[in-house]
Amino acid sequence: MRSGGLLTTNLIRMKKYKIIYADPAWKYNDKQNTPKLGGAVKHYQTMTIKELCNLPVKCLTEDNAVLFIWTTSPLLEETFAVIKAWGFKYKSSFVWDKIKHNMGHYNSVRHELLLICTKGSCTPEIKKLFDSVVSIERTEHSKKPKYFADLIDTIYPSGNRIELFARDVKQGWDVWGNEAEGSVNLEQYRSHYA
Repeated sequence: MRSGGLLTTNLIRMKKYKIIYADPAWKYNDKQNTPKLGGAVKHYQTMTIKELCNLPVKCLTEDNAVLFIWTTSPLLEETFAVIKAWGFKYKSSFVWDKIKHNMGHYNSVRHELLLICTKGSCTPEIKKLFDSVVSIERTEHSKKPKYFADLIDTIYPSGNRIELFARDVKQGWDVWGNEAEGSVNLEQYRSHYA
């Protein structure tokens, strides 16, 4: 038997989550290297679709769970492989109109998509409907408005919640990410539930 503190710590690390909020570090094939422009690789370490699919997200979710996952138009199709690998099915989406434009290859891109996906049955607990298009001016690279985490907290007020690829800690949320303190160890889930 382990001492009380170690056992408690182990149980906390192995808890299951009902609400997953993810802003993956998508790897783009864009070789943009203009000083004022450029992709994610200039700002943080990125991951391939295969690496994202191989994260042990299935191991940390409850049987009935909801995933809110950020993506961009160039990676929309590949996002569905990640959703499936993590054990979820697409249901709906929000569009974040960032107001400021970013250069794209086919159009001037000023939006990102927040896809809503479920595993089992996990409809919102609170039946308040929010507009599917939200206009909030973007700030620093890839930083998402607090509005969306608050929206999730509003419609899903109960249940364990984790933010994947987190930059900071939100009250009531566990986090995983190389920029957030107190990060959950996802590899422990892989070995514990394998």
